[in-house]
Parts: sequence; structure tokens; C-alpha cells
Amino acid sequence: GITLISPSNHHDIYSNEDLAQIITELKTANPSARVSVKIPITSGVGTIAVGIAKAGADIINLSGYEGGTGAAREHAKRFVGLPAEIGVSEAHRALVESGLRDSVEVWTDGGMRSGADVLKMILLGANRVGFGTAALMGIGCISCQRCHLGSCQRGISTQLQTREDAEAAGIKGFQPRVVPSETEN
Repeated sequence: GITLISPSNHHDIYSNEDLAQIITELKTANPSARVSVKIPITSGVGTIAVGIAKAGADIINLSGYEGGTGAAREHAKRFVGLPAEIGVSEAHRALVESGLRDSVEVWTDGGMRSGADVLKMILLGANRVGFGTAALMGIGCISCQRCHLGSCQRGISTQLQTREDAEAAGIKGFQPRVVPSETEN
């Protein structure tokens, strides 16, 4: 019965105090909520992770640069991020050194495609590992890196079902997904 806030994509958080205020408001609205803060892995991610933990987040989700299918903005795909291995290792080390590691979970994603990738991330300090790209590939994504343009040739990010829908939207090369046979493999 309480409306929750969600900062817009363009909402800037200028300090740990701003982040702490948002987290406090979310937890006031729903005391049992677990708050997750997702950040791209960049230089200084260990320091950033400590700040997020001090702000009261329950989960820090570190996103490596190798994942995704193109839903991010163009500037983010070209100029943001480091490998997940670097981010998880640095964040884990910084959280341990600051005595905050037990107060927050570290999750990661970004190009995980095998059990070996998961094991590597767990050994470097992650609590959980995400497989978003693999799941999208499982339902027919061809990773054309155009999700944000609204011209998905498989209809996943545009919700298109038929060639007629695609033609009406001006999307060329549309191939409808055949979910039973594509998810079978």
C-alpha cells in the first residue's frame, strides 16, 4: 500500500549521502526489502563498493563489460566497463579490508557462459552470478546489439510475433522465433 520510489535513468547520485537517502527511503517504505545497487565495473570499483555498503545496500551487483546483448545505451557499450574478474576481486578485497564484507552480498554478471565462469567468480568473491545473455540466447536472441533501437530482428525486445507486425514497424530481416525447437538444444 506504499508507493516505492525508483530513480529515473537520468537521476544522478552525487554522493554516498544521496545513495544512503534513497536506500533509507526504500527501506522505510518496505522494511523487509533488500536493496540492490547495480554498477558497471570501472576503475576504483572497490572504493565504490565500500561506499555502497556504507550507504546501506544489501546487494552490490557488479556488471562486467563483456555481457549483454545491446540493451545498454551506445556510450555505455563503447566506453564503460572492465572485466567482471577485476571488479569482483577488487570489490571483495576492499569490502574485506573495510570490515564490511559480511554486511553485503556481491553479485556479478557480464558475459558468464559456463560453469567455469561461475566458479571463477565465486572463487574471486561473488555470492551469486547472473546468466542474462545465456538465457536470452536460449530463447533465440542473435545478439545483434540493437535492443535499444527498437529494431530487434527476433522480436524479443520489440515484442513482435509475426512478419506482418515487423513489416508494419519497418523492421527488415525479421525471423519469427520458433521457441520449442530453439530452446530444445
